[in-house]
Amino acid sequence: MRGDIGQFTVLRELHPTIEENLVRHRAESVRWEPADFVRAEMYWGSRPSTLTETAKAALVTNLLVEQNIPLYRRDAVASEVGAWPAWLTEWSTERHRHAAAVTDYLVATRSVDPVALGRARAQCMTVGSDSPMNGAHLLRSLVQVALDESVSSVSHRNTAEQCHDPVADRLLGRIVADQELHIRFFANLVSAALTVAPGPTVTAITEVVMNFQLPGTNLPGFARSAMLIARDGIYDNARHLDEVLRPLMDRWQIFERTDLGAGSRSRDQLLDHLDHLDAQVATFESSGARTLEYANALRAS
Repeated sequence: MRGDIGQFTVLRELHPTIEENLVRHRAESVRWEPADFVRAEMYWGSRPSTLTETAKAALVTNLLVEQNIPLYRRDAVASEVGAWPAWLTEWSTERHRHAAAVTDYLVATRSVDPVALGRARAQCMTVGSDSPMNGAHLLRSLVQVALDESVSSVSHRNTAEQCHDPVADRLLGRIVADQELHIRFFANLVSAALTVAPGPTVTAITEVVMNFQLPGTNLPGFARSAMLIARDGIYDNARHLDEVLRPLMDRWQIFERTDLGAGSRSRDQLLDHLDHLDAQVATFESSGARTLEYANALRAS
């Protein structure tokens, strides 16, 4: 398909894929509430939080990752009907549930100052009246969310091992199961977009990957949290490359495509960027510099 295809045309072409994935998601998803896992009385009488500083930093960072994925106002899609606004509503509701559950856990275990946590969440929130998944933002947003959900899933899975608390283990396991469904949904949409508009979609993938930053990068204390998270193997450049970027690139068969047209230049840039990240990881591993350079590397990647 031509390279100048409009974004709304892409969305229209994606509707069958959206409808198919919404039906699947509704069949496979599990409805739950934060109180099913976390209740304040579970920790009454217990001593202050037993979580390590790394576990606390990871949970707060994971919460900000969840928080920073753009929110979609219900009134922005309320006048529309169909699978796309229905999906945005369901997905946003599920992410709100994740954020609420992690917040409840952090407060119940007395692991954070709830006022400071509330301020950090407010600072990190993406705000807007119009959904960035409409118009010219569509392709980039689909890729960005697939990436962000993957990052959050990897981080939650590894954070559970750091908490040494069966409640956290069950809660984070439930969130990861939800996120795997979200990743599948958005990754499938990107795959379909590659068929509808291969060149523009690869360009969007390249732009998102090359400009990726962890949410909260500019908040006070982020550099320290990032170093703790990297030091203890929860999330670092190696995981970013091997557990997020490469699986998504393989899933989308970016480097096997022959129909990209002008998008081939973007694909070449993407390949160079991944090679650069691979070299960075090798350098960090061999020199022991990964924990010291992690925050700066993510800002520059």
